Amino acid sequence: MKENWEIKKLDEVCDTINGLWTGKKEPFIKVGVIRNTNFTKDCKLDDADIAYLDVEVKQFNQRKLKYGDIILEKSGGSTNQPVGRVVLFEKKDGDFSFSNFTSVIRIKDKSVLSFKFLHKYLSFLYFTGYTERLQSNTTGIRNLDFNRYKKTEIPIPPLPVQETIVKELDILHRLKELQEQQLAEYDNLAQSTFYSMFGDPIENEKGWEVRKLGEVCDTTSGGTPSSKRTEYYDNGTINWLRSGEVNKIFITESELKITEEGLNNSSAKMLPINTVLIAMYGATVGQVGILKFEASTNQAICGILPNDYLNPVFLYFTLFFHKPYYLELAMGGAQPNISQTIIKNTNVIFPPLSFQTDFANRIEKIEAQKELVKQGIAETQLLIDYTMDKYFG
Repeated sequence: MKENWEIKKLDEVCDTINGLWTGKKEPFIKVGVIRNTNFTKDCKLDDADIAYLDVEVKQFNQRKLKYGDIILEKSGGSTNQPVGRVVLFEKKDGDFSFSNFTSVIRIKDKSVLSFKFLHKYLSFLYFTGYTERLQSNTTGIRNLDFNRYKKTEIPIPPLPVQETIVKELDILHRLKELQEQQLAEYDNLAQSTFYSMFGDPIENEKGWEVRKLGEVCDTTSGGTPSSKRTEYYDNGTINWLRSGEVNKIFITESELKITEEGLNNSSAKMLPINTVLIAMYGATVGQVGILKFEASTNQAICGILPNDYLNPVFLYFTLFFHKPYYLELAMGGAQPNISQTIIKNTNVIFPPLSFQTDFANRIEKIEAQKELVKQGIAETQLLIDYTMDKYFG
């Protein structure tokens, strides 16, 4: 932060307005209401699923969003996501408001302070943990100390300087967005390559041989050593995966490790490289990955052991396209789970192994390109962090 920049408290340069509840007294008006779910982790507004609710006309007239408003998340959050995210409202048409878990920050004099500059600065405070220090935890909901937040010091350089900083950061963010789009396009290329070579693995319009997965593959599941026995975990050297880590095609590391004693005194067991993993429980049902190192797993993961009939990369994509089927079955029970029996009864197409291998080689080239893009994204993020710290730190 530059020494010659003017410093003002947030409530000196901005008005704040609390959010609204759904309507109780007529007359009502149906408006789009921005909620916490419309805030991304990058402090951007996701307007894909804005809720349209009947609210009181009187309440709405006092809380209609205006172009350039900043919406602050002041209640909600989670263990890994503190409150304090801010998003910009840049719509010029339509009737929109904001929920009672949020508040609006509205600049008093835009000839002195740019709303885009202020949003960048408040985002920086969130990313660097400032709002986490201002939150309290009540009955599982995190609340921002809004009175203290309103006393936050805001740097105010000359308006042309603000605009230069915003432009510099916007260029970097746009670069990151393009890189993320490129990453998504590589994922689409991989999926379209599968469809081009093999067709829909469920409809099987190309007429491949079909067999139950359990007829040609051995499966197993893992276990969890007792958390009451510290000797099962302390100084462990054996990789141990939980279902939340089954979240990409090639799994190369585990967050936790267990000891030999923990392995021997639980249902956990070692799985070889190229085991295809599929999550069976809870929010991760149907997620698939390929083990690229020897590891054990908890009981929420089914391991499909490698064999000479199915290439693991081919099998990964086959099961990936079955995820909606698994989710449908999971939702049909008391708990959102699937079993090894369901997995073993999955109908799997069997094209020639040479076709599967050819496909796997193509995917490995795509994955190599994705890694380069990921490195580029990481480098761009470092530039963003450096630039924000240069101006705001």
